[in-house]
Amino acid sequence: MKGLTYLFKVLSWIVIAAIVAFLAIAAPILAGFHPVVVLSGSMEPALPVGSMIYYHTCNFEELKAGDVVTFRAENSLVTHRITAVNEVSRTVNTKGDGNSTEDPVPVEEDEIVGKAADFAIPYAGYFVTYGKEPAAIAGMAVILLVDYVLEKIYAGQKGEKKDENKNT
Repeated sequence: MKGLTYLFKVLSWIVIAAIVAFLAIAAPILAGFHPVVVLSGSMEPALPVGSMIYYHTCNFEELKAGDVVTFRAENSLVTHRITAVNEVSRTVNTKGDGNSTEDPVPVEEDEIVGKAADFAIPYAGYFVTYGKEPAAIAGMAVILLVDYVLEKIYAGQKGEKKDENKNT
């Protein structure tokens, strides 16, 4: 019983560490940044697959060639670098750093959701993507619950042994 209690205590600390990591990854949201997981290699090596990047809203006038922007393309978000800004048509041309050619269609102002921050967290996207799975959330909850129950049982057994020692 003591070994099982110890195992679940260690697992609980791992779960608590994971929760703290989730909170740290989410912390930039408080400063107005929005997290996005890099899903493809189009921006490698600057933004490796699995990285967590953050973007913030911006005005079109703030954008310039070389900036990395996140924009809507069909039903997904894409993050690419601006190669040219057209003030007249209010569009930007974009290209993934890892791609050999520019994106075929200019991005319109209303499709741009934000400008990427200068920082990214490598591999954090894998962690967040897995951590959002219902099975992972349920598993963490079960570990914490079992640890709590075992702790209560073990504490109760310790109390009974103390009482037995006092009576003898």
